[in-house]
Amino acid sequence: MAADTTASEQPLYERPFLDPPDSVVSGGRFNFGCFNAPPARINMLDVDRPYHYRVPRWVKDFRCKEWRALQFGDSRYYFLASLYEAKAMGLVIFVAWDKEQSVAREFQRMIPLGRFGIGERLDGADISYKSPDCALRIATMPSKGEIRVEASAAERGGRPGFCGEFTFAYGPKTSCPISVCLPLSLNRAIYSTKVLMPMEGWFEADDERYEFAAADAMGVLDDHKGYYPYRMRYDWVSGFGVDGRGRRVGFNLTDNQVRDQVNYNENVLWINAKAYPLPPVKVTRPYGYEGEWHIQDTEGLVDLMFKPEKPNDIHVNALILAVDYHGPFGRFEGTIRSPDGSEKIDASSLYGMGEKKFIRV
Repeated sequence: MAADTTASEQPLYERPFLDPPDSVVSGGRFNFGCFNAPPARINMLDVDRPYHYRVPRWVKDFRCKEWRALQFGDSRYYFLASLYEAKAMGLVIFVAWDKEQSVAREFQRMIPLGRFGIGERLDGADISYKSPDCALRIATMPSKGEIRVEASAAERGGRPGFCGEFTFAYGPKTSCPISVCLPLSLNRAIYSTKVLMPMEGWFEADDERYEFAAADAMGVLDDHKGYYPYRMRYDWVSGFGVDGRGRRVGFNLTDNQVRDQVNYNENVLWINAKAYPLPPVKVTRPYGYEGEWHIQDTEGLVDLMFKPEKPNDIHVNALILAVDYHGPFGRFEGTIRSPDGSEKIDASSLYGMGEKKFIRV
């Protein structure tokens, strides 16, 4: 059992998780902060003057990027499910990566002006995409203690079909959400909610039905909205797994365009149903996107190496729209420590993904 710190021992980094406001925007201004639960309303469009001048509500809507995604899996599988609204385009991604067999089953759709129903509330939201050959649904019901993902793809062009249903347990005994509202320039901000949760479910592919019920089955919700600049860029890594003591462990680390990242960031370490704030980080890639990524902070709490295994790239260049995205899946090495020194996590048992994203839209 980890030893408790005394009152004389100061943590290496502090950033309190406060109770959330009722809404992200009040009186036309953002409620900046880091919170221990999501606000009831993520009313990004109620902000006043996000740019130099007042703009119509439809302009604010068009400029606000939104997505709801989950990364999840166990010792064999790693999944990514995402519904992304960039307003000029919508993007649907589902990837099932079989780590044992190095086989990916996936679909990806880019839809001009595509939307999936992302609204102001996380609780009770049910968003989806469906076409003749594939479908993805994400239902978030925190008040009922669960989040659900359903995905399917029909056999097409010699590629086998697949389907799966996954349920995540959301509640104080199993998970610890963090929510943030982080400042950009002028009266613009990023909102995000992230939470590590245990998972159960099933996945069918190649006449095999694989069940998820063990302690190593888990996932992370990523609910996100932001008034990003026209040139949007950030680095991000996230991973999860079971540590040597059999505990559910995960982390989220981001370096983005937010101001004052010492006080405002979404970096966190989860151990079972407890969350520890982490300092700002920097990501370097001395050997390019396919080589090792190095993730470190200045306080000595984060010292990670990410080793990509499966590429996951998107490239688009169409006049005013450009996407240069690298999102590989892979393994981690190194350590993460809690700010109070009570925990030191060996990252070699964790699996996840990284992102280097540049979008001009």
